[in-house]
Amino acid sequence: MHARDRVRTALNHREPDRVPAMMSASKFVVERLKAHLQVASDRDLLRALHIDVYDMRGIDYKSGIGARYIGPPELGIPADWHGDFFLLFNYHEQIVENSFGPSHAMGDPCLADFATIEELARFPWPQPDWFDYSTLRAQLEPWSNFAIAATGCSVFQHPTLFRGIERLLLEMGTKPEIAEFIMDRVTDFYYGYFERVFAEVGDLIDIFRIADDIGAQNNLFISPKMLDRFLAPRVKKCIDLAHRHGIKVLFHTDGNVRPAIPRLIDWGVDVLDPVQPEIPSLNAVELKRAYGDILAFSGGVSAQEILPFGDVDAVRAEVRRVVDALAPGGGYILSPGHPCFQVDVPVENIVAMYETGFEYGRY
Repeated sequence: MHARDRVRTALNHREPDRVPAMMSASKFVVERLKAHLQVASDRDLLRALHIDVYDMRGIDYKSGIGARYIGPPELGIPADWHGDFFLLFNYHEQIVENSFGPSHAMGDPCLADFATIEELARFPWPQPDWFDYSTLRAQLEPWSNFAIAATGCSVFQHPTLFRGIERLLLEMGTKPEIAEFIMDRVTDFYYGYFERVFAEVGDLIDIFRIADDIGAQNNLFISPKMLDRFLAPRVKKCIDLAHRHGIKVLFHTDGNVRPAIPRLIDWGVDVLDPVQPEIPSLNAVELKRAYGDILAFSGGVSAQEILPFGDVDAVRAEVRRVVDALAPGGGYILSPGHPCFQVDVPVENIVAMYETGFEYGRY
């Protein structure tokens, strides 16, 4: 079974030949994995790890495929832009060193200096018409044996980065018109961009990923009332766009989002990403029993404890546990409990995770 068929079968809640897998990682982890596995290209790395999903933004979210930039030259965006949406908003992550090596960290909020809606309106908000989408098919067709994920859309998480999370949360309660202005400008861009992407190459795309962290370790960090006002209409708008093209929607949120799962289902979410096993209410067996006929899942392999600090045998046991809980009947994609590997995870553990999924995840 080809990777694309495998993913499509699983997301339609049927059992393929084996559990499909997906992966993303920081560029520093990608470099280590390529050296460890003695491969040179992203394609060879994905094949060596038995990965079934190709992310349009690349494994590292920064070196993949994007529409050709034809917008204002003074913004310094290269014509062969590779899908790093942060560049379009003039948001720059920092690279910091920790005991494990280099990692990406949050940058300075690019909207911090704008106090009013009038000032915010003068910010050079990116526009969907800044791109030539006719270049996408030739770039994507070589990846057509993979399931292709269109990623980067965010109606809440990116606004928190661009404005500063504490400030945006405060404005949602005290100056909602400012919060809504920012969220609308961000949503309008992503909706317009992906509307054009899907019109051009929607037949090649299988998954649309929306990333909007709404959970902390113990509970939601915004109230259900705030979810209904600020996220629901914007997320549903983007979900409806993907569904019109027959594309499944994967909603990424870290943290304990169990109280929000009925809302996510109402919004039209097809895949919840990730199952975070360190959170008791996200117990994989219980989630599968409660929602497995409606939702598909990804994640589940402990990214806070076992992947960074366990040995290879512990990783293999963890993968078997998660596959046993989430794979029956389809509806599961193997990935870690935090979707993007960082340098704290030994490459041997990453390899062991995907080797075990390949071997043990047979139906």
